[in-house]
Amino acid sequence: MIASTWELIRLFGFLAYFYFTISIIFGLLRKSSYVKSHKNLIYQIHQNAGWMGLFTLLGHMLLLLKDNYEPYNLGEILIPFFSEYEPVASGLGTIAFYFFIVVLMTSDLWIKTMKRPLWKNMHFLVLPAWILSLFHGTSVGSDTENTLVIIFYAVTACCTLLILLLRRMIKEKKVGVAP
Repeated sequence: MIASTWELIRLFGFLAYFYFTISIIFGLLRKSSYVKSHKNLIYQIHQNAGWMGLFTLLGHMLLLLKDNYEPYNLGEILIPFFSEYEPVASGLGTIAFYFFIVVLMTSDLWIKTMKRPLWKNMHFLVLPAWILSLFHGTSVGSDTENTLVIIFYAVTACCTLLILLLRRMIKEKKVGVAP
């Protein structure tokens, strides 16, 4: 049976969030001394997951235009908080989209023309983008009460936060900063 537009919207949203989570996790792992022997593989996973996240996010957004139950127009998709349906949560998803675009464009297309400190600051927009997408995913749609969906978001959030904390602790240990 062919999936409905609403099911595809949800699937693409979950996939986008999942790919961005994988990209962030592998980006954080990339600087770890424990994975030096696989640094190139980790970078490739980080980079490819980011682009897959963007492509599935674009699919998610385009399908919203085709949905019959809760159709969005282009303005509602591209202008934060302009949506009639869940304007705050939808708007945060739109802002996350723009942050992800900035991170991908500056990292893969414009990195050679930017100074490293500027690039690094732009690259860290991925963390607020991910948090906004997490909030968006847990606030919008028919799956917000589903136990498996709650577990999915909880596990991905815990894994990401754990790796972020471990990286922070390792970085502080290297520079001799007291915790």
